[in-house]
Parts: sequence; C-alpha cells; structure tokens
Amino acid sequence: MQIERSDSKLLERSTAVVNLDGRAGKITRKEAIAAVAKELGIAPERVGVVRLDGHAGTTDVVGTFYIYGSEEAKKKVHPRYLEERVLPKEERAKLKQERKKAATAAPASEEKK
Repeated sequence: MQIERSDSKLLERSTAVVNLDGRAGKITRKEAIAAVAKELGIAPERVGVVRLDGHAGTTDVVGTFYIYGSEEAKKKVHPRYLEERVLPKEERAKLKQERKKAATAAPASEEKK
C-alpha cells in the first residue's frame, strides 16, 4: 500500500492518496477506511473516504481519504453526504425517509401560520 499525504493545518486534516493493490471490485468503502486506518495506526473514526477510483487495465484502486486530527474535527468539517455513503443501504434509506418526512412537515406547519 502506497500512501501520499499532504497536510492542511487550518482544517485539522491530511489528505491521503492511497494505492490499494489488486482490490478493484473487491473492497467496500468501510473496508477501505479500515485498511487505511490500520496502515496509519489511527482510529477508523478519524478517517473519511472521499473517492475510490479504478483504472482501466489494472486491478488497483486509488483512494482519496481525509485523515482528521480528532473525531470532533471530522464532525465539524467532513461533508455529511460523504459520511452517508459509507452507511449500509438500509440506514441510507432510513435517513432519506426521515428527511422526506421533515421536508413535508416543515411547509405544512408554515402554512398554518
């Protein structure tokens, strides 16, 4: 596993570009986060996946990850939609339904005023 890191002190995070050899089509986002966290010796809660890219003609996956200084820093800065991509389908569907209910309830309460 090859890792290239660049730091951003303002955002309290590092950007890591990781080459995962021979893992194309065989790795989930959650597994990729666990592999990077294990390699760097940090908690998986501090790692956020941005993207996983495969390349034509190879079985390698190149992943871009954000590594945060703390879990609090991740909660402040890491985009919510990227965090939701890691969740299982059932949990994502549940969040979607909750948002839909909240969106329909909000306009209805405004009309009553």
